Amino acid sequence: MTSNWFSKVPIRRKLTLLVQAMVAVALMMASTALLYKQWHFEQTAMLRQLVALADVLGANTSAALVFDDADSASQVLDSLRKQPSVEAAYLFDSEGETFASYVVDGTRHPELTAPPEPGQSEVEHGFAFVANSIESDGEVIGTIYIAANLDLVKEQLIDYATIVAVVMLVCFATTQLVSSRLQRTISGPILELAGTAERISAAEDYSIRVAKTSEDELGVLYDQFNNMLEQVESREQQLEQARDELEARVERRTRQLSDANFDLSNEVAERRRAEQELARVHRDFVEAARHAGMAEIASGVLHNVGNVLNSVNVSASTIYSSLKASKRQQLTKLASLLLEHESELGAFVTNDPRGQQIPKFLQKLAETLNAEDDSLMKEAYSLTSNIEHIKAIISTQQSYATTGGLVEPMNVNELLEDALKLNSAAFVRHRIRVDRDLADLPPVLVDKQRILQIVINLIKNAKEALSEQHECERVLSVCTRQEGDDLYIEVQDTGVGIEPHNLTRVFSHGFSTKSTGHGFGLHSCANAASEMDGELMVHSDGHLKGATFTLRLPFASVQKANR
Repeated sequence: MTSNWFSKVPIRRKLTLLVQAMVAVALMMASTALLYKQWHFEQTAMLRQLVALADVLGANTSAALVFDDADSASQVLDSLRKQPSVEAAYLFDSEGETFASYVVDGTRHPELTAPPEPGQSEVEHGFAFVANSIESDGEVIGTIYIAANLDLVKEQLIDYATIVAVVMLVCFATTQLVSSRLQRTISGPILELAGTAERISAAEDYSIRVAKTSEDELGVLYDQFNNMLEQVESREQQLEQARDELEARVERRTRQLSDANFDLSNEVAERRRAEQELARVHRDFVEAARHAGMAEIASGVLHNVGNVLNSVNVSASTIYSSLKASKRQQLTKLASLLLEHESELGAFVTNDPRGQQIPKFLQKLAETLNAEDDSLMKEAYSLTSNIEHIKAIISTQQSYATTGGLVEPMNVNELLEDALKLNSAAFVRHRIRVDRDLADLPPVLVDKQRILQIVINLIKNAKEALSEQHECERVLSVCTRQEGDDLYIEVQDTGVGIEPHNLTRVFSHGFSTKSTGHGFGLHSCANAASEMDGELMVHSDGHLKGATFTLRLPFASVQKANR
């Protein structure tokens, strides 16, 4: 029935209806495609923004993860309040435990108790979320997760839909007016032209030509259309080839520049963190030394820290010199040159003598920057290792910074290990081998500050005696044992030894065989041993025969004290 009715409609009316129907369908399809593309674009843009935000927050919280500073991490996550779309963010440590979080009140996002798989970037259940791993020195130290609602994206899509609907109505009304008045004179030639254009677009074959049927303006249009097709066909071939080459070159250059800038930013940030850590360690050391109240321990700590700080200073100076002399400044000049010829970048790189030199320049610059990066990474690793050594020395000293005279349970072997750790840098520098013969002893009740003062003094004297020994291997031995009700701690060295006539004088006040010695160390150690009901003894076979110092103390085990 519809077919019979349509067959009775005049041809002009049919053309008008067909034009209107085609326009309506085309507008609907274009609008649908546009809205879908916009929706997809907004989602992709949201994900890219979240990925970039996760990278920035990951970099800003890596130090907090390394130093277990949850408050700093929470402060960094609180900066997300400036992002109204972000409703939840979680920071997990390397064990998968929640380290810090940021959750908006009333959020619909479910609470996370375990980290998702790093590298995810998805849109699901009305939220866009990303999960990135956080690395430090090539090691994964945590995971950051960020989720944002799509409310803003939906609002923008509604605005776009409204605009598209208005445009569709205007276009449809205009089509109705124009087609009803002009279809009788131009519908035929226009449809022919449109059909030809459609065939060309569908087949992407620019060799097709439209047949000229009149000498009026439509005839001129046919001629221009055919001429345009010839030009487009020729230029399409040239542009396709040039575009492929230019895209490959631009992508390669952009990647290289981006990598170089990223590496430079990381190096600068690493240096700042190292300087801040060095300043913090120095403050901690000064505060610990001030409260320690043990002159010999503080002196030993200062000496060992100073030795490590020399290495820190060398590494920091090397990094500063490398950054100061870096060739990365030439990247700015190269970027300015490329921006200057942005509109004709392909021709500039291909034809201009300066542009032709860019690939060779970038290759040489990349080699130089790689060499700089290797050097800086090596120095940064050395700097980090030395800082950790300083922290270990200070931590050990602080654990013994208590008031003298306090008797408490203590593992004597652990105390000896701590004393050796404080001098580990000096042992390496003087090529001293350390041997241990430590008995399996239960915890004993001792004045650990006084014992540590004695042991550090004995180890320091042995180290100095060994540094003057050049005729045999430098060996320092420590030993612990229990004999009856007595505990023995021995420190033996293969150093320059003690002359027989000096053996009875080494514990005297003011006596010292060193030109820079004050004669107080061994005297105060002997007094401290006596105050603990013990005894400090020495034995040496003479010059260049080494020496053995033995500390004897009452063996007061914790089990006996409890009974």
